[in-house]
Amino acid sequence: MALWTLYKREFNSYFHSAVAYVVLFGSALIQGIFFYVLVQLIMDANYKEASVMQIFFNWPLFWILLLGQVPLITMRVFSEEFKLGTIEMLLTAPVREWDVVLAKFFGALTFFLVLWLPIALDLTALQLFSSPPPPVYWSQIGLTALTITLAGGLYVSLGVFASVLTKNQIIAAVLCFAMILVCFGFSFGKFFQHMNSTTLAWISYVSLPEHLQNAGQGIFDSRPVVFYVSVTVFILMLTKSVLEGRRLQG
Repeated sequence: MALWTLYKREFNSYFHSAVAYVVLFGSALIQGIFFYVLVQLIMDANYKEASVMQIFFNWPLFWILLLGQVPLITMRVFSEEFKLGTIEMLLTAPVREWDVVLAKFFGALTFFLVLWLPIALDLTALQLFSSPPPPVYWSQIGLTALTITLAGGLYVSLGVFASVLTKNQIIAAVLCFAMILVCFGFSFGKFFQHMNSTTLAWISYVSLPEHLQNAGQGIFDSRPVVFYVSVTVFILMLTKSVLEGRRLQG
């Protein structure tokens, strides 16, 4: 009950922040323009080797959006509480640290998913106004949505962890961006020469572009699910430990 109450408080707080509306509007605008341009390019080139969704989630602009969204929506989750002094009131309430951490994590993750809802509207418009409408592959859509949710959970957990480390929101955003960039950077390891098969297998295991590529082809692999869930849980455990330490110090 406490977790649900805190979650609603956290999620609703995003809609009382000007930054959240700027990120929401900016993401929707960029996604819409990018989607329109991509559809035009595919139609002009009569390209049939991949769907719009497959190309969209593997183009550089998608990664720029992903890397920029998470630091902006997570930088305030704990930092603002520390700055305003409301964290003391929250931690002295009859709630557990886990309730606080999970509420902030799921609140930020839900808002992160809201930022990607315009893509669903774009795909729906493509179906309604295309003649003939392109085929719909629900397995690809479902697996792509699952992959983005799991990867978003990992990146949001890093943002929550960065926010619990400092009172300064800008520092929290920079730390979050740096950690996400490091995680994402592992994906490019396969382009280095003289990589042995074991190293390449590990890179494939943690590579989000490869996971999205497989999802776009309708290929389900349980290993990324285990990777994202386990690392996310570990990061949240670290966040809880830091919060407990702050509670004891305060």
